[in-house]
Amino acid sequence: MSGASRAASKRARIFAALSDAFGRLHTRLLLLLAAVVIASVAATAFAFGLTTRESSAERAARMLHAQVIAADALLAESDRVAAEAQLRRLGLRWRDRLPEETRAEMPWLRKIETRAAARLPGRAMRLSGSPPRLWVRDRSGDGWIGVPLLAGAEPFKRGLALSLLAIVTLVLAAAAIFARTLTRPLRRLADVAPAIVAGEAPPPLRFASAEMRELQDSLAQAADATRAVARDRELMLAGLSHDMRTPLARLRYGLALMEGDGDAEGREAMERDIDEIDAIVGQFIDYVRDGRDEAETEVDLAELLREQEDAEARAGRDWALVAPECAALHGRPLALRRAIGNLVANAVKHGAAPFELQLEACPPDPESGLAEGWRLRVSDRGPGVPQERLNDLGRPFHRVDTARGTPGSGLGLASVARVAAVHRGALRLRNREGGGLEAELRLAFRPD
Repeated sequence: MSGASRAASKRARIFAALSDAFGRLHTRLLLLLAAVVIASVAATAFAFGLTTRESSAERAARMLHAQVIAADALLAESDRVAAEAQLRRLGLRWRDRLPEETRAEMPWLRKIETRAAARLPGRAMRLSGSPPRLWVRDRSGDGWIGVPLLAGAEPFKRGLALSLLAIVTLVLAAAAIFARTLTRPLRRLADVAPAIVAGEAPPPLRFASAEMRELQDSLAQAADATRAVARDRELMLAGLSHDMRTPLARLRYGLALMEGDGDAEGREAMERDIDEIDAIVGQFIDYVRDGRDEAETEVDLAELLREQEDAEARAGRDWALVAPECAALHGRPLALRRAIGNLVANAVKHGAAPFELQLEACPPDPESGLAEGWRLRVSDRGPGVPQERLNDLGRPFHRVDTARGTPGSGLGLASVARVAAVHRGALRLRNREGGGLEAELRLAFRPD
């Protein structure tokens, strides 16, 4: 992969992560609350500034007036050197001419200058310096008194800023807790949504709001209805499939009684038709019995594969098996055995040798939401499947070859997909390079 491709891939991942983060209800709610809080604090601070700026300037002007009067008294009663020393101890300055400094152009300081001029009529004044200082002509007219305008007199300084920051932090923390509390029940329901769709009841939501409890009750009713519909459908399908096997058995018996009659070729054709119908009925039953009602237990997938390999060897078909010595899985053994058998039978029926079985552990897949578990690959070197029809495989009653004489019901891979879903996994099909089809069965270590 080139550097440009890696950079584009990295940008795409970052964009996807940001889209996922800002697409969540919790994040959006928190951002909305944060925007409201910050806007409220900013508006409060602005209004506070408008109301306090004038009074702050007036207080500063009164203080400056008192300092200038005190400085005039010191300069009148003492000699100039002693007076200057006393003024320095008070934080004031005296000069015989104005300092050559740039004029301070802060609006708030000009307000102080205006009010000070009203309290000291006839006195010349000038703002200058950094830190800012107001120079006022002394009473004798011989020099200038420099009065510092302390930064602490500005109403929006460090103390107020820290107070506002603390308020914003506390309110945002409370908003984050509130948003998390509000969205946690939704997150739990979203996590168990696949199970609810499958007919399982949603978990109880403690400390949830009334609206969330109503949603939970509605989902529980929907899950009950789903279970009832699925149960009725499965009972009907299972009953139909079971009842069909009785006349099939009678047909087999009748053919056995006809053995020795003249039309041997016709009997063989009828036996093949009966076998095909029986296989289709078996697929119906396998599809219905996807393992949901089977008790979970510890299963050794590697042992199931070795049993399947032995059965294929007895039938004269060689399979290359690559699997660990033990592959523990908490699942439904009968359903898993049927799923493996269906994958192998599909490869034998529609593919060609050499056949391969490969089992390995695999990490979780965040993109598809699949959990950590086992990956089983069943491969052949047959003609494969047209690329545009790959996604249709695994759907009930779908077959790639829909010709009339092609055997099968299209339920084999569909039943495998149902077993995979029960075990929090998935069935994926892809064409192999060089020809052939690969069926990948993902199964979680634990289905719960």
